[in-house]
Order: sequence, then C-alpha cells, then structure tokens
Amino acid sequence: YAPQFHDVFLYAQILYRDQMFQAAAPMFERSLAMLVDDKAEPSQMWRRVTTDQAGMAYGMSGNIPKARALFEAAIAKDPDYPLYYYNLACADAEEKKLADARAHLQQAFARKANMLPGESIPDPTKDDSFLPYKNNKEFWAFLEGLH
Repeated sequence: YAPQFHDVFLYAQILYRDQMFQAAAPMFERSLAMLVDDKAEPSQMWRRVTTDQAGMAYGMSGNIPKARALFEAAIAKDPDYPLYYYNLACADAEEKKLADARAHLQQAFARKANMLPGESIPDPTKDDSFLPYKNNKEFWAFLEGLH
C-alpha cells in the first residue's frame, strides 16, 4: 500500500490539530507534492488549502523562511488567492517587516473576493502575528481600517 494524497493530508491535519507543527509541515508539503498540477477544481482548492496549512505549520514551528518560500512560490503560480498574501504578511510581522506586512495585507484584502467558499480572511487585529504591534498607532490604525 502506498499512501495517497488524502491519507498524507489527513495525517498532517491530525499532527497540526495536536499542535505538532514541526511534524505536520513536511507532511503537508509531501501531500502537496502528490497533487496534480492543474487549475481544475477541486485540484486547485486542495492545492490552496494544503499550501496554506503547510506554510502556517512551518511558520508556527518557527521556520519563517520556509513558510515565506512556500507562500511566495504559491503566489507565483496562483496570484489571485488572498490567503497566500495574508500569511506572507504574518511572516513579515514575525520578522518585524511592517512595511512589507502592510503591502501584503493590502494585496490580500484586494483579492478577498477570491476566497474559497466558506472561507474568510482572518481579522488581523486578532492575529497573534500582529498583536505585538498594538502599541504602534499607525500600523494598528491601518489594521483596523482593513475590514
């Protein structure tokens, strides 16, 4: 038996749910490599979800450069999906690059019509990546104005 995409993805989801982000990230990436590279639904939906989960798992495990690389590569292939930009903004904030975070958040919110059914862009004023900047009045006002 050779595990298929859904098997590996499910295993990654279990690891992620149990906050084992460092172990989940490469499993998401492995499942991503198993997807057919086409723009057809549901393949595109699975690619978006899997990339998003992989990048977040890398970021939450502290591997910001790997998360950044995944999101930048995803944007190069699929520039319309807003969560890639949002998560790239989170990586920027983790690296204290607020000008870049601001630009990526603007790109994310400009594309919010392209969310997957049932998804919504997170509220950046409640996101752990941005909370450390609550005392930065200019940046925080920008975040509050994004809705």
